[in-house]
Amino acid sequence: MRLARRALFAALTMLVLCAAVSAQALRNENDPRNLSPSVGTGGPVGGPTGLFTVYDGQTLRRGEFTFSIAYSNFDRDPGNVDLTEVPLSFNVGLNDHLELFFNTTAYRGIKVNNPQNLSSFYLPNSQLKFPFLGSGPAIVLAPVGTVGTVAGAVFRPAFNQPFVQYPFVGGSAGTFGTGPGNAPNGNFGFPGFNATLGAPVAQGNSGNFGPADNFPGVGSVVGGILPGLVLATTTLPATLLTLPITVPATFTIAPSYLPDAPFINRLYGQSSFTSFVVGAKWRWTSPNNPFGFGVMPFYRFYPDKADDLSGFNQMQRGSGAGGDIGDFGLMFFLDAPQPFGQCFGQRRLHPEQQPEGHVPVR
Repeated sequence: MRLARRALFAALTMLVLCAAVSAQALRNENDPRNLSPSVGTGGPVGGPTGLFTVYDGQTLRRGEFTFSIAYSNFDRDPGNVDLTEVPLSFNVGLNDHLELFFNTTAYRGIKVNNPQNLSSFYLPNSQLKFPFLGSGPAIVLAPVGTVGTVAGAVFRPAFNQPFVQYPFVGGSAGTFGTGPGNAPNGNFGFPGFNATLGAPVAQGNSGNFGPADNFPGVGSVVGGILPGLVLATTTLPATLLTLPITVPATFTIAPSYLPDAPFINRLYGQSSFTSFVVGAKWRWTSPNNPFGFGVMPFYRFYPDKADDLSGFNQMQRGSGAGGDIGDFGLMFFLDAPQPFGQCFGQRRLHPEQQPEGHVPVR
């Protein structure tokens, strides 16, 4: 049903945009341009006219429109992640200076090659191999419950975290490698020790633009629901008061994640219609002016959010960033012909527009 709703939403959006024009206007026979939407993916947003991930200074004429489908594959770190996306784009020219565009990621596939480098694989409903399948070691904010004076950053050993489904609150945080009583069973622990995954704690004015909330027993001490990760551990030898103790050797206090898919916890995840972008491309100079510059405002929003189990599950499949209100952006563009250099491109003229005696460059 979720896929059907997304497909219906995308179809209705494109239908509304198509209704803005009844047909594609015919170009002047002396205008050889053949504009297409940029693909985007892995960087700039797709949709405005351009080539691959580069925008140009041209805009569609009034009444012209384009539709494109593309295939893009790129890689990201941390995690040595391979992403495959199929973006759809639609553009329409309102006048000779202004075009509107719409872009959506119709399909996304994510393959994670190094999951141990991503904090999302250390959440309470995720597992890793160390070398057996179980919860990975992490650095988390101290849990709540009957834990005495334990506070701040706490080392959570491997295989300590029981499986707890989202939203995690109230679930067991494990024993942190300790048994009841004090020494010689560890650094802390006492009869009745009971660590619990706590509810989010707001940090000051933590609204849409404030600092991230704290998640006791789940997230890191710097805020957010993702924990710090532990890549290697070592064992301190036993003393007269303690048994051998496992401690982190290589670790991070802050989380490690992909901005495009911060909660991915599958080695291979698939999702569809993961983001939507609407925007405009406004050229300030004349369409016949060889110098083109202007602005491109856009708004990008995500259908999947961490406000329910279904949305969070999609995000753990790598569907998107899950921003609450989305992203706002404003970009400037500029292009110019020679003699400013080949890197700026060259405005090609129709053969009939070439001056007499001019030999066109191929």
